[in-house]
Amino acid sequence: MKQALLIFFCYCTIEASFGLWGASFLVFEKGYPVDKAARLVSLYYVGIMAGRFLSGFLTHYFTNRQLVFAGQGIIGIGIILLLLPFDSVLLPGFLLIGFGCAPIFPSLLHETPVNFGKKHSQKIMGMQMASAYVGITLMPFVFGEISIFTGYSFLLPFLGVFLIFMIILTKMLHQKTAKLNLTTEDQSSA
Repeated sequence: MKQALLIFFCYCTIEASFGLWGASFLVFEKGYPVDKAARLVSLYYVGIMAGRFLSGFLTHYFTNRQLVFAGQGIIGIGIILLLLPFDSVLLPGFLLIGFGCAPIFPSLLHETPVNFGKKHSQKIMGMQMASAYVGITLMPFVFGEISIFTGYSFLLPFLGVFLIFMIILTKMLHQKTAKLNLTTEDQSSA
C-alpha cells in the first residue's frame, strides 16, 4: 500500500507543480511575456481535459495499467521536449505533459479494487486521495523554496525525478499485487 500512496503523491506533485510553476519557468527561464506564458500553461490544462475525455474511450481498448504507463511515457516525452533549446517545442511539450497526466489519476483510482480487493478499496481510495492532496499542497511550495536557490530551470529535473520515482513505484506495485493475486488464486484452487 505504501507504493500506491507514494504514486498518488508523485503524480499530484507533477500535476500541481507544473501547473503552478510552468508560467514562471517560461517567463524567467525562456524570456516569454507573461500573457504568452499564461496561454501555454492553459494549453497544459487543455491537454489534461482532452486527454481525460479521450482516455475514457481508450478504456475500452486498454487496461488501466497500460493507460498509466502510457501517460507516464507521454509526460516523459513532454519533459524531454521542454529540455530542448528550441522555442518551437514548448507548445507540444506543454500539451504532452497535460495529455500524459490525463489518464493517470482516474486509472490509478479505478485499479484500486483490483490491487487491494473490493472489500478494502474504499478505505484505500480515501488514503490515496489524502496522499494526493499532500502532494498538491506541499510540493509546489517545496519547489518554490528550492527555486530560490536553483532558479526555475530546475522545474524540469524536479518533475523528472518524481516521474522516474512514480514509474518505479508503479512497477513495484504491479509486481507485488501480481504475486498476491497468484497466491490468492493458488489458495482458492487448492
